[in-house]
Amino acid sequence: MSESQFFFTKFLDNDLNKLSQFLLKRYEEINTQSLKNANITKLNDKIDKFVDSKSISTIKYQEYNVFQFYNKEIYNLFLCIRETTKEACKYYKYDYDQEEFMIQGWFNINYSKLGKLNFHDHGPRGVKGPFFHGYYCVNAEPSETIYQINNKDVINTNKNNCLIISPMGNLHAMKDWDWDGPRITIAYDIIPLRFLIANKNAIQQHWIPL
Repeated sequence: MSESQFFFTKFLDNDLNKLSQFLLKRYEEINTQSLKNANITKLNDKIDKFVDSKSISTIKYQEYNVFQFYNKEIYNLFLCIRETTKEACKYYKYDYDQEEFMIQGWFNINYSKLGKLNFHDHGPRGVKGPFFHGYYCVNAEPSETIYQINNKDVINTNKNNCLIISPMGNLHAMKDWDWDGPRITIAYDIIPLRFLIANKNAIQQHWIPL
């Protein structure tokens, strides 16, 4: 791994059983388009992204923001992401306050041999900036996520109740796992406000200040 690519990690003390049940309930509401005050559309294989993941909460990631759910564990995660992003900014010599970061978040629920997130990336195309991406493991242990960095495979071993944040710009994917039950993660993108303002196609009423 090059010095320019660093994974920031932090463990939380969340009640993961409680959070898992909360997200499973929200998943069903997204699946049935019954999530309150959200415009969740029906699955459309022709226009929706990440359909191969077989996770409706992943596919509909642009139609809600997980950090707008009223949940103590998610609130704790949000605060921890903020502090970890400040650490990342210090490392990469960005001014956290000046960048005016915004965040979008969603959750993934996957089942072994049914579907997963294959290699993909995040963030604006063709522009440079302090863009970060990460995820938090609710129920993802044991499993691994593979990154392609400088033409090399880098493995991140997932640990429950642990978040990671790293710069965008590298393809990554879920590796296969062989245990039953839901594999649950919360993922998030973090970019400066100015890039949302400049993007005429940016979704309104979705990103929130970090």
